Amino acid sequence: MSQRKKTVKKQGALRRAGKRGLRRAARCNRDYLAWRHLTRNQKEVAQRIWKGDYQKIGPGGGWGFLDRFVVFMKTIGFLECLDVAGVGYVRRMITIAKLLLTYQVKILLGIESMNQVPGLLFNDVGLLMMLGYTAEQVENGHCRRGKGKNTRPMNKNTLADALDKFSPEELEGILNGGVKLLAKLGFIRDTTFLMDATDLPTTEKCKGAGRRTVDKEKWSRKEKRTVTISETTFGFKLMLLRSLDSRIIVAAKVRPIQESEKDWTLALVRQAAKNIGEGKIKLLLIDRGYLDGLTLWVLKHNYGIDWIIPLRADMHITKDARGLRNTVDAKKIFREQREDLKVVGIAGLVSYDQYGDEEHQKKYRNGMDFKANAANTVMVTRWKKEAYEPGHEPVFLTSLAVSRPLNILDKYDLRSLIENQTNRELKQGRLISKIPKKTENAVTAHAILTLCMYNLTNAYRTEQGQNLAESGIRRFRRETARQTRDKIVVFTEEHYGIFDLEEFAFLLGRPSKWFSRHIDAEAFKEEHGIT
Repeated sequence: MSQRKKTVKKQGALRRAGKRGLRRAARCNRDYLAWRHLTRNQKEVAQRIWKGDYQKIGPGGGWGFLDRFVVFMKTIGFLECLDVAGVGYVRRMITIAKLLLTYQVKILLGIESMNQVPGLLFNDVGLLMMLGYTAEQVENGHCRRGKGKNTRPMNKNTLADALDKFSPEELEGILNGGVKLLAKLGFIRDTTFLMDATDLPTTEKCKGAGRRTVDKEKWSRKEKRTVTISETTFGFKLMLLRSLDSRIIVAAKVRPIQESEKDWTLALVRQAAKNIGEGKIKLLLIDRGYLDGLTLWVLKHNYGIDWIIPLRADMHITKDARGLRNTVDAKKIFREQREDLKVVGIAGLVSYDQYGDEEHQKKYRNGMDFKANAANTVMVTRWKKEAYEPGHEPVFLTSLAVSRPLNILDKYDLRSLIENQTNRELKQGRLISKIPKKTENAVTAHAILTLCMYNLTNAYRTEQGQNLAESGIRRFRRETARQTRDKIVVFTEEHYGIFDLEEFAFLLGRPSKWFSRHIDAEAFKEEHGIT
């Protein structure tokens, strides 16, 4: 056999061994070193040393420590959430967790496009080392895709292409896993939650993108009249359920842009309950797009969740509420005012025919034995020195009592936080609309990973988050010192192992004279799978 064939055969065997090691590592608990996102695998590394195929050795102490934020992610266990299977992801030269973490750092740094990644991320050697890339990987790259320094540690397209390999379910699993960790640690103590949706527009060339056409009236200078124009938008819709005070997104869904939010309300609520615990959500402040009678009934009567939501102007219940603007009824109509704000609470309106359970919906459609359910409304008649004209008042529907209508309006006013804080920050600060690749999976991956970073940074900024980061640093220092005292660390591409000098010398085939007095050679070989 020629030397070239022997080399190819050896490389193939090593690749197979590496894949077996990855599968074994996926089945066991991760034991990340404080400063490297490599998995500890004594057996795998021992076999590689025995074959003379290891990458680097280093002393056991004196290493640098992670940035506080990455230490925080490590401390709460979020890095393990990144270790997903990756449907369709075959080439595993770079671990999936490292790829996803690298992309999240790209988001954290506010890098707008993949073309900027080589200059702004891959040129930062210290940062790459912190993320777990070795000096060899930084210098020579993981693969031979492309040429030149812009392919180190990988080609920018490798990072973008990787996002296309994950299913929406896998990415949502990462977000949900992170939320569960934050809830378990006490970061989410809210009882009031906000619901909203925001568009993620793309071009029509984006694979899997939805299409929404809306007729809008515009003034035509040419025709000197109002004309109707159809506007078409391609892309996706990001639906969010966020806690009020902690600002954590507890559930999210990315869907084609033409789909209605109301079809996903209960799915978001159910996922949130799984993430933070049953019965934690007491009040939902909901955007008008989620308005649906069956859904609102289920929220109140099946889940015990109260809600406030604005009504559309063309609804019967809205018109009925406006018609009662000047009516005096001490039992059902309640009026309050404050400075330049005047509101009217109206209890027990029965003109929202769709408000009811599934049996109610059937009776409504068939028109047989139908009886409407009562619902409460709050109407605004004056705001900021301007009185609304009759027939133009904003009206809100709620399951709460409306004897103090100002309280209802004050509560709903908080829903604007998800628009002003979350949606604006996601688009302007987190660049959630700057998609890396024109495919549905890539858009979903980019959006969900952005939400993960949004959640983690909000948790990190709290006093509890800062304390966890500090305690994590102290613990890592203690663990690193304990693990590596009087030992050396041996690195392969994706694993590390910690051995004392006698064990290392034995694996090199040069055991010390008194090796057998300290370690049973045969037992050591059997334990590490060495033949």
